[in-house]
Amino acid sequence: GDTTITVKFDYTDLPRDREWAENCDPNGVGEDECPNFPLDPLPSDWIGFYPCTEKATDPPFKVEPDFWAYTCYDSICRDLPIQDAVSADTVVFSDATLPPFGGGGTALHKYIADAEAEGGGCYVVLLNKFEGFSPPPYYNLCEGNEIMLPDKSG
Repeated sequence: GDTTITVKFDYTDLPRDREWAENCDPNGVGEDECPNFPLDPLPSDWIGFYPCTEKATDPPFKVEPDFWAYTCYDSICRDLPIQDAVSADTVVFSDATLPPFGGGGTALHKYIADAEAEGGGCYVVLLNKFEGFSPPPYYNLCEGNEIMLPDKSG
């Protein structure tokens, strides 16, 4: 069947001492912004799934996520008014509901089933800002749980 991944988040009042991927540019680009970028929720904030191996890169998570969606999940909400930001919710990621821009409908991203067909494995969930250095890496709001996708390569 279709793999589903439930993500529950609430970053309404995110503290500065949160657990996050310290992925500020090692060359000093954006020194004034990172790690001091605003933590206030915006409609353009998004949830991305990265292979756990990306934690060890320098800087961490310097590639596009394998799959992702805005915190509003089912639409492109980055241009909505600030008061429409989704700062707390529970969203269920699945290939059946993943927006086309965040999954296998693009050259940069894949479906969950594609990740499983490639061997699955460990993925980490990140809550990111749309802004970043090139991007990627994107400014990370907080680092979430690690999940294991099943190996369906055989």
